[in-house]
Amino acid sequence: MIPQRPEDVFINLLRSAYNNAQHSGLRLTARRPTLFSEPCSSTRHLSTLSCSKSCLRPSIRYRTLSGISDVACKGQKQPYATTHTDKTKPREIAVIGAGITGLTTAHYLARHAKNAHITIYEASGRPGGWIRSNRVEIEDGKGQQGHVLLQNGPRMLRSGHMSTKYDDLVLYDVLASLNMGDKIRHPQAVSDNRYIYYPDHLVKIPTPEASMKNLVELVQSILTEPLWSGALWSSLNFALSHNKTLDPSPESRDKLFNEVPEDETVMQFLTRILDDDRIAKNVVSGMMHGIYGGDINKLSVKHTILYRLWYSFKKPLDADSRFSWVDIKEWYLLYDMLSGPNRLKIIELAENAVDWKLLAFEDGLISLVRGLANDLKTRSNVTFEYNTPVKSLKYEKGKILVTTPKAKQPAQYDHVISTLFSKHLAQITEPQNSLPSLAETHAVTIMVVNLWYPNPNLLAEGGFGYLIPSSTPDNDEGALGVLFDSDLRTSDSEMPGTKLTVMLGGHHWDSWEHYPSEEMGIAMAKEVVRRQLGISENEKVVAGARLCRECLPQHFVGHRDRMRGAHYELMSTFQGHLTVAGPSYTAIGVIPAMRAGFDAGMRVARGRAQPWFRIPPDSQDLDYWKEYTAIAAGAEITDIIGASGLEQFTESEWVNLRPSSRIHMPFRNFTLKQISFRDTDGKFIPVNRRVLRNAPFTTVYREVKDKEKE
Repeated sequence: MIPQRPEDVFINLLRSAYNNAQHSGLRLTARRPTLFSEPCSSTRHLSTLSCSKSCLRPSIRYRTLSGISDVACKGQKQPYATTHTDKTKPREIAVIGAGITGLTTAHYLARHAKNAHITIYEASGRPGGWIRSNRVEIEDGKGQQGHVLLQNGPRMLRSGHMSTKYDDLVLYDVLASLNMGDKIRHPQAVSDNRYIYYPDHLVKIPTPEASMKNLVELVQSILTEPLWSGALWSSLNFALSHNKTLDPSPESRDKLFNEVPEDETVMQFLTRILDDDRIAKNVVSGMMHGIYGGDINKLSVKHTILYRLWYSFKKPLDADSRFSWVDIKEWYLLYDMLSGPNRLKIIELAENAVDWKLLAFEDGLISLVRGLANDLKTRSNVTFEYNTPVKSLKYEKGKILVTTPKAKQPAQYDHVISTLFSKHLAQITEPQNSLPSLAETHAVTIMVVNLWYPNPNLLAEGGFGYLIPSSTPDNDEGALGVLFDSDLRTSDSEMPGTKLTVMLGGHHWDSWEHYPSEEMGIAMAKEVVRRQLGISENEKVVAGARLCRECLPQHFVGHRDRMRGAHYELMSTFQGHLTVAGPSYTAIGVIPAMRAGFDAGMRVARGRAQPWFRIPPDSQDLDYWKEYTAIAAGAEITDIIGASGLEQFTESEWVNLRPSSRIHMPFRNFTLKQISFRDTDGKFIPVNRRVLRNAPFTTVYREVKDKEKE
């Protein structure tokens, strides 16, 4: 086994960032190995399960209007209308937007909002938002007929097996409710290769596995490829910067905390810790293109996949790599899901996903959209309003008035959940200029171009695809990257060939007054692959394009402050009757969007903070969670969502961050084997065959309590 040096840590960081838009595998350092630690304590750490006094039992708080103090709401109603007291008249709730966030929101509202009717407004004629695909009938050069699936939006999901977030549990919960767990597919590429195009050819990103072969390839690449210019110097400086975080003295920690800015761009952060900007320009900018379509000179580092690294430099943990900063909302979600009606199926799906990097369905993600939409259509308390854009929202006398082109009079709702892009919400809110913080937000536009060639041998090297950094010359089209779809298929029924997806635009097009037509976009994409992959323009091709206007919100520096301001503006304008959810506010991606929908839907449905689920006292199916439920039962948890959906932004992030033991987090590939749902041979143990001694947390809890007694 080759030891991991500090410079190797940085290379692995880049590799992990490239692999995963939402879940990086970066290892951080921490204090002694307890499961969960209180954020401000330097002497004692509490386990997640034994922290009821310090972290699971603060009063539930609902942020009120500016000038009104917080209210401890245990045993009393909150001061805003997210609860409904009229037992005879249904509570009218509107969801604006039928994208994945809106569908998930409605999914939970329809199931858990008592005596409520839900209306879903969608400007287009179909659900799914940016998720879209088409099966195209084609004919190859030999006259054989078949079809290919052209996806011009998100098409696969990360399993979360390397994440310290539990957003993926919402996906499993939804799949369990829709009885779709058996429809999951686990795509595997023909190779695990990923590339960056710089300056005029593809450069393979080093693989993270520690082996002599990979080490040799890494050294050769660093010595011969211009892409890695400055890598050795950067690695040395990264090691020096990292060593500064290992000084355990309070004086050193305080000094470091005060020296690191409260927020900074990706470029500023990497330049500061590497003392060089070349790796950021040549490598990291390409990764940010593939994930956010964004500019590293504007994106806030703590709102990207590098957030864990930034927090570790801002407020270091001790030299125990098993610990990471974890937001307490992740533990809240875990507790809720393992107490919910689908807990057994969630455990099964989450444990089975540990061995897989990718999740998808036979037709990409359309199955998920179709499953959600069809289920909602069967419910008597849900109404879809397609081709109905919302023109204005206005609060009046305890109701929100929703104006649409179809209706002569505004419809009145007790509560509205908006999943629109934040700037669009600001534009339709009355009175005008009521939400200046949201009006400042920005999103980039992406053109997605699908190319299918009958010739299956056009790629010299297989893999996932490649990204194009900002420093790559002659990128007049503003290309962000190219996916090798034919190397990563979800179905074997497609016609063989070479299938590519070319992504154009992003921040490259921010200054453009007019965007290309679909025909022009296809021509631009064909030029990109001709120049970069050597695919002749004379090759027969089936092509399609889609312009996704303002599809990727950008979390620029100051995002947290803007969301804090937006919380108070929303509360002032709508008096707690409007909740926001989606990637404009929280993380980018399909699974994070579903998490946002879950949070908003359940918060409005229940009218209070978590926990939203409880295991029935007489339930016997989860007897091995008995110790967990005994501790969690009656816990008073701080409301981090609130009536606006942005309550978490009203306080410093350090209030909700906890040093947590990664190995004691279930359903991950770094989970301690003793607490996983697998036997000693690594085989999955069916839930109904498990016994108390094998349960997650039980052993950990006892170990922590024994240490506390010592």
